[in-house]
Amino acid sequence: MQFDGTESWLISVDQWDQHLDWALWIRAAERIEVPADEVVTGPPDVDPLPQPSLDSGDDLAEGWVLWWRTLVARTWQAGVDELTRFSPPDFDGLTDYPTLRQVIRTRWREANAWHSARKRAGVRALRATAGQEGAVVGAVEAEIGRKAAPFSLRIIVVPVLDQRIRSAGTSTFLVPERLYAGTDYDDWLRELVRTLA
Repeated sequence: MQFDGTESWLISVDQWDQHLDWALWIRAAERIEVPADEVVTGPPDVDPLPQPSLDSGDDLAEGWVLWWRTLVARTWQAGVDELTRFSPPDFDGLTDYPTLRQVIRTRWREANAWHSARKRAGVRALRATAGQEGAVVGAVEAEIGRKAAPFSLRIIVVPVLDQRIRSAGTSTFLVPERLYAGTDYDDWLRELVRTLA
């Protein structure tokens, strides 16, 4: 990032992303069991848990993982066409997974209602965490006695039950929502900024 011809750091926080929330809600509602890895999180934090529309979500797992990875991999500057393929009303990116596609097409409005309620509540509480990344960078700069070297990070805050921060690329991280609201996130970010500064 540049300000007045000088380079600076940038930390983008992506919270309440509707596409990611839809995917997590569908995973929870349909009881889709997928193994966690670097990009696939642990179980979604959805309460109350909606009733599934199918007897088992087992047949949905492969397509759901593709959907999730596509959503996480996109960037804000690119990938709009790809994102559109995985968006309502048709979810054309999932044509190879007809059962999952039909479930999503049928239930995405329920997922969106959950997302919207979460976002409204979260925006009201946003004041508590606003500016925390800048404060962390400022503290590291004071500690090292100079401005931080230019770097760019994307933090994606997701409603999941696990407490593991996952790397989803060289500068993108999935941060559990409950962890983001606490001091463990600040401690993790401080260590990361120290290595980048």
